[in-house]
Amino acid sequence: MPVRSHKNRQVVEAARLHRARERKDRGLTLIEGPHLLEEALSAGVIPLSLFALENDQASQALAASRHIDLVLVDEAGLARVAGTKSPRGPVAVIEIPGPSSFGQAGVVVAWGVGDPGNVGTMIRTAAGFGWSFGHTEGTADPWAPKVLRAGAGAHFRTGVMPIDSLGQLESLGYQTLATVVDGGEAPSSLAEARYAVLIGDESSGLPEEVVSDATVRITIPMPGGIESFNAAMAAGLIIYELSTNRPLGA
Repeated sequence: MPVRSHKNRQVVEAARLHRARERKDRGLTLIEGPHLLEEALSAGVIPLSLFALENDQASQALAASRHIDLVLVDEAGLARVAGTKSPRGPVAVIEIPGPSSFGQAGVVVAWGVGDPGNVGTMIRTAAGFGWSFGHTEGTADPWAPKVLRAGAGAHFRTGVMPIDSLGQLESLGYQTLATVVDGGEAPSSLAEARYAVLIGDESSGLPEEVVSDATVRITIPMPGGIESFNAAMAAGLIIYELSTNRPLGA
Protein backbone atom coordinates (compact mmCIF):
# COMPACT_ATOMS: atom_id res chain seq x y z
CA MET A 1 0.00 0.00 0.00
CA PRO A 2 1.28 3.52 -0.76
CA VAL A 3 2.24 5.94 1.99
CA ARG A 4 -0.81 8.20 2.36
CA SER A 5 0.75 10.91 4.49
CA HIS A 6 3.30 13.45 3.32
CA LYS A 7 4.44 13.51 6.97
CA ASN A 8 5.68 9.91 6.77
CA ARG A 9 9.21 9.59 8.19
CA GLN A 10 10.76 8.36 4.94
CA VAL A 11 9.09 11.15 2.99
CA VAL A 12 10.20 13.80 5.47
CA GLU A 13 13.81 12.54 5.56
CA ALA A 14 14.02 12.57 1.77
CA ALA A 15 12.40 16.02 1.49
CA ARG A 16 15.06 17.47 3.79
CA LEU A 17 17.61 16.84 1.03
CA HIS A 18 16.36 19.99 -0.65
CA ARG A 19 18.39 21.82 2.01
CA ALA A 20 22.06 22.40 1.19
CA ARG A 21 23.24 21.67 4.73
CA GLU A 22 21.32 18.40 4.82
CA ARG A 23 22.91 17.26 1.53
CA LYS A 24 26.36 18.19 2.78
CA ASP A 25 25.95 16.47 6.14
CA ARG A 26 24.44 13.27 4.71
CA GLY A 27 26.24 13.13 1.37
CA LEU A 28 22.95 12.46 -0.41
CA THR A 29 20.75 14.19 -2.96
CA LEU A 30 17.59 13.66 -5.02
CA ILE A 31 17.04 12.99 -8.70
CA GLU A 32 13.61 13.26 -10.29
CA GLY A 33 12.12 11.62 -13.34
CA PRO A 34 12.90 8.59 -15.49
CA HIS A 35 15.51 10.34 -17.65
CA LEU A 36 17.72 11.42 -14.76
CA LEU A 37 17.30 8.01 -13.17
CA GLU A 38 18.35 6.29 -16.39
CA GLU A 39 21.42 8.53 -16.71
CA ALA A 40 22.43 7.78 -13.14
CA LEU A 41 22.01 4.03 -13.57
CA SER A 42 24.01 4.11 -16.82
CA ALA A 43 26.84 5.78 -14.88
CA GLY A 44 26.75 3.03 -12.26
CA VAL A 45 24.94 5.08 -9.62
CA ILE A 46 22.44 2.86 -7.81
CA PRO A 47 19.77 4.72 -5.77
CA LEU A 48 19.47 3.99 -2.08
CA SER A 49 15.70 4.38 -2.26
CA LEU A 50 13.03 5.10 -4.83
CA PHE A 51 9.76 6.98 -4.31
CA ALA A 52 7.06 6.14 -6.85
CA LEU A 53 3.31 6.23 -7.32
CA GLU A 54 1.28 3.05 -6.90
CA ASN A 55 0.49 2.89 -10.62
CA ASP A 56 4.14 3.34 -11.67
CA GLN A 57 4.78 -0.24 -12.69
CA ALA A 58 8.05 0.54 -14.45
CA SER A 59 9.62 1.99 -11.32
CA GLN A 60 8.40 -0.91 -9.23
CA ALA A 61 9.93 -3.40 -11.67
CA LEU A 62 13.20 -1.46 -11.70
CA ALA A 63 13.38 -1.37 -7.91
CA ALA A 64 12.82 -5.10 -7.74
CA SER A 65 15.43 -5.91 -10.38
CA ARG A 66 18.09 -3.64 -8.83
CA HIS A 67 17.21 -4.42 -5.19
CA ILE A 68 16.41 -0.77 -4.49
CA ASP A 69 14.32 0.14 -1.45
CA LEU A 70 10.92 1.10 -2.91
CA VAL A 71 8.55 3.53 -1.17
CA LEU A 72 5.12 3.79 -2.77
CA VAL A 73 3.57 7.20 -2.13
CA ASP A 74 0.48 9.14 -3.10
CA GLU A 75 0.67 12.33 -5.16
CA ALA A 76 1.08 14.55 -2.09
CA GLY A 77 3.99 12.45 -0.85
CA LEU A 78 5.68 12.46 -4.26
CA ALA A 79 5.27 16.24 -4.52
CA ARG A 80 6.94 16.75 -1.16
CA VAL A 81 9.90 14.56 -2.00
CA ALA A 82 10.29 16.06 -5.47
CA GLY A 83 9.90 19.64 -4.29
CA THR A 84 8.00 20.60 -7.47
CA LYS A 85 4.32 21.40 -8.02
CA SER A 86 3.80 18.83 -10.76
CA PRO A 87 6.47 16.19 -10.15
CA ARG A 88 7.36 13.57 -12.68
CA GLY A 89 8.15 10.45 -10.73
CA PRO A 90 9.98 8.52 -9.70
CA VAL A 91 12.22 10.38 -7.25
CA ALA A 92 15.40 8.64 -6.11
CA VAL A 93 17.78 9.23 -3.23
CA ILE A 94 21.39 8.79 -4.33
CA GLU A 95 24.81 9.23 -2.84
CA ILE A 96 26.51 12.35 -4.18
CA PRO A 97 29.36 11.17 -6.42
CA GLY A 98 32.84 12.25 -5.40
CA PRO A 99 34.82 14.78 -7.46
CA SER A 100 35.69 13.32 -10.86
CA SER A 101 38.77 14.06 -12.92
CA PHE A 102 38.71 16.35 -15.93
CA GLY A 103 39.08 15.09 -19.49
CA GLN A 104 41.53 16.24 -22.12
CA ALA A 105 39.33 19.01 -23.52
CA GLY A 106 38.50 22.31 -21.89
CA VAL A 107 36.79 23.08 -18.61
CA VAL A 108 34.22 25.75 -17.83
CA VAL A 109 34.40 27.09 -14.28
CA ALA A 110 31.41 28.66 -12.53
CA TRP A 111 33.09 31.23 -10.30
CA GLY A 112 30.47 32.16 -7.73
CA VAL A 113 27.51 31.63 -10.09
CA GLY A 114 24.54 31.52 -7.76
CA ASP A 115 21.63 30.69 -10.04
CA PRO A 116 20.86 26.92 -10.08
CA GLY A 117 19.44 27.04 -13.61
CA ASN A 118 22.58 28.67 -14.98
CA VAL A 119 24.82 26.15 -13.24
CA GLY A 120 22.84 23.18 -14.51
CA THR A 121 22.80 24.55 -18.05
CA MET A 122 26.56 25.14 -17.93
CA ILE A 123 27.12 21.53 -16.91
CA ARG A 124 24.83 20.34 -19.71
CA THR A 125 26.63 22.50 -22.28
CA ALA A 126 30.05 21.39 -21.09
CA ALA A 127 29.09 17.73 -21.34
CA GLY A 128 27.64 18.28 -24.81
CA PHE A 129 31.01 19.42 -26.13
CA GLY A 130 33.13 16.95 -24.17
CA TRP A 131 34.25 19.61 -21.69
CA SER A 132 34.38 19.35 -17.91
CA PHE A 133 32.87 21.55 -15.21
CA GLY A 134 34.50 23.23 -12.24
CA HIS A 135 32.89 25.25 -9.48
CA THR A 136 34.15 27.55 -6.75
CA GLU A 137 32.82 28.46 -3.33
CA GLY A 138 29.73 30.61 -3.68
CA THR A 139 28.45 28.71 -6.71
CA ALA A 140 25.08 26.98 -6.46
CA ASP A 141 25.54 23.40 -5.29
CA PRO A 142 26.04 21.33 -8.47
CA TRP A 143 24.26 18.41 -6.83
CA ALA A 144 21.17 20.33 -5.72
CA PRO A 145 17.94 18.90 -7.17
CA LYS A 146 17.24 22.11 -9.13
CA VAL A 147 20.69 22.02 -10.71
CA LEU A 148 20.35 18.33 -11.51
CA ARG A 149 17.05 18.98 -13.28
CA ALA A 150 18.61 21.79 -15.33
CA GLY A 151 21.58 19.57 -16.16
CA ALA A 152 19.27 16.88 -17.60
CA GLY A 153 21.65 14.04 -16.79
CA ALA A 154 24.87 15.76 -17.86
CA HIS A 155 26.31 15.45 -14.34
CA PHE A 156 26.77 11.75 -15.01
CA ARG A 157 28.52 12.32 -18.36
CA THR A 158 31.30 14.76 -17.48
CA GLY A 159 33.85 15.60 -14.82
CA VAL A 160 32.57 17.78 -11.97
CA MET A 161 35.20 19.14 -9.60
CA PRO A 162 35.49 21.90 -6.97
CA ILE A 163 38.08 24.58 -7.77
CA ASP A 164 39.79 26.70 -5.15
CA SER A 165 42.29 28.73 -7.17
CA LEU A 166 43.68 29.60 -10.59
CA GLY A 167 46.83 27.75 -9.56
CA GLN A 168 44.87 24.52 -9.32
CA LEU A 169 43.68 24.93 -12.91
CA GLU A 170 47.13 25.87 -14.17
CA SER A 171 48.65 22.83 -12.45
CA LEU A 172 46.25 20.70 -14.51
CA GLY A 173 47.61 22.22 -17.72
CA TYR A 174 44.93 24.81 -18.47
CA GLN A 175 45.31 28.38 -19.65
CA THR A 176 42.78 30.45 -17.73
CA LEU A 177 40.40 32.72 -19.63
CA ALA A 178 38.64 35.41 -17.61
CA THR A 179 35.37 36.57 -19.19
CA VAL A 180 34.86 40.35 -19.01
CA VAL A 181 32.11 42.57 -20.41
CA ASP A 182 34.51 44.64 -22.54
CA GLY A 183 38.18 45.10 -23.33
CA GLY A 184 39.04 41.42 -23.73
CA GLU A 185 40.12 39.41 -26.75
CA ALA A 186 37.50 37.74 -28.92
CA PRO A 187 37.35 33.95 -28.37
CA SER A 188 37.79 33.45 -32.11
CA SER A 189 41.25 35.03 -31.96
CA LEU A 190 42.70 32.47 -29.56
CA ALA A 191 45.13 29.78 -30.66
CA GLU A 192 44.49 26.12 -29.92
CA ALA A 193 45.20 25.19 -26.30
CA ARG A 194 43.61 23.62 -23.23
CA TYR A 195 41.49 26.36 -21.76
CA ALA A 196 39.66 26.91 -18.50
CA VAL A 197 36.88 29.43 -19.16
CA LEU A 198 36.03 31.37 -16.00
CA ILE A 199 32.41 32.56 -15.76
CA GLY A 200 31.38 34.92 -12.96
CA ASP A 201 27.97 35.66 -11.50
CA GLU A 202 25.74 37.82 -13.67
CA SER A 203 25.37 40.60 -11.11
CA SER A 204 29.02 41.00 -10.09
CA GLY A 205 31.15 39.18 -12.65
CA LEU A 206 34.53 37.72 -11.76
CA PRO A 207 36.52 39.04 -8.78
CA GLU A 208 39.11 41.64 -9.80
CA GLU A 209 42.01 39.52 -8.59
CA VAL A 210 40.84 36.58 -10.70
CA VAL A 211 40.62 38.76 -13.80
CA SER A 212 44.06 40.24 -13.22
CA ASP A 213 45.73 36.87 -12.55
CA ALA A 214 44.13 34.94 -15.42
CA THR A 215 46.17 34.11 -18.52
CA VAL A 216 43.88 35.99 -20.92
CA ARG A 217 40.81 38.23 -20.73
CA ILE A 218 38.08 37.46 -23.26
CA THR A 219 34.97 39.32 -24.35
CA ILE A 220 32.14 38.09 -26.56
CA PRO A 221 31.61 40.59 -29.41
CA MET A 222 28.04 41.96 -29.23
CA PRO A 223 27.44 44.31 -32.17
CA GLY A 224 23.74 44.44 -31.36
CA GLY A 225 24.38 46.70 -28.39
CA ILE A 226 23.32 44.29 -25.65
CA GLU A 227 25.39 44.85 -22.53
CA SER A 228 25.90 41.21 -21.62
CA PHE A 229 24.53 37.67 -21.80
CA ASN A 230 23.55 35.57 -18.82
CA ALA A 231 26.17 33.24 -17.40
CA ALA A 232 24.95 30.07 -19.10
CA MET A 233 24.56 31.73 -22.49
CA ALA A 234 28.04 33.27 -22.30
CA ALA A 235 29.55 29.92 -21.36
CA GLY A 236 27.77 28.19 -24.23
CA LEU A 237 28.90 30.69 -26.86
CA ILE A 238 32.52 30.54 -25.74
CA ILE A 239 32.62 26.75 -25.49
CA TYR A 240 31.07 26.48 -28.96
CA GLU A 241 33.57 28.92 -30.44
CA LEU A 242 36.59 27.19 -28.93
CA SER A 243 35.35 23.68 -29.67
CA THR A 244 34.19 24.30 -33.24
CA ASN A 245 37.15 26.25 -34.55
CA ARG A 246 39.86 24.58 -32.52
CA PRO A 247 38.77 21.12 -31.32
CA LEU A 248 40.52 20.65 -28.00
CA GLY A 249 42.06 17.40 -26.87
CA ALA A 250 42.41 16.15 -30.45
